Amino acid sequence: MKKFKNSFIMISLLLILLVLASCQNRMIQEPAIKISYDSKELKPIYYGNRNNKDEEDIEESIKSVMVGKRFIDLPTIYFGEKIEIEAINFKTNEFEIYDYIVDESGNIVSDYDINPLILTSVEDRNTEFIFEKSEDLERYYDYMVEGKSIHCLLIRSKINKSSFAFATLVLGQSK
Repeated sequence: MKKFKNSFIMISLLLILLVLASCQNRMIQEPAIKISYDSKELKPIYYGNRNNKDEEDIEESIKSVMVGKRFIDLPTIYFGEKIEIEAINFKTNEFEIYDYIVDESGNIVSDYDINPLILTSVEDRNTEFIFEKSEDLERYYDYMVEGKSIHCLLIRSKINKSSFAFATLVLGQSK
């Protein structure tokens, strides 16, 4: 009886270890993205698949990222430069790029309901787009920092039927 009990305990422990090992291999990773221009990496802001649709959620993340930092220290990108996006650990067929003008408090001052730039050609998980100057940029002159406009480039993508959003903050400047 004692041998049966010991054998039962050993088999039970072995089965538990096998189940735990299989669970570990199936961990779900959050999608990661790399945003860069001219070989310089831009810091991404991750919104995940929840709370990435509302303007208030996006502004709150901008404000939390900028705590203790100055907007003038953000990377400057000249209009007309190429920005590259690389999906690190996921595959997607499409990226939507939204370009919002932000004030120094982290509030979106441009129109929130804009049409995105849709990028569909994705090769080797790399995509690129041209950082364009907005036609109505002069309307936001009062929100500029040392003659540069603050841009929140919001990147949305469908991953496994969920909408994930990423963003980066840059200063836009004419050449």
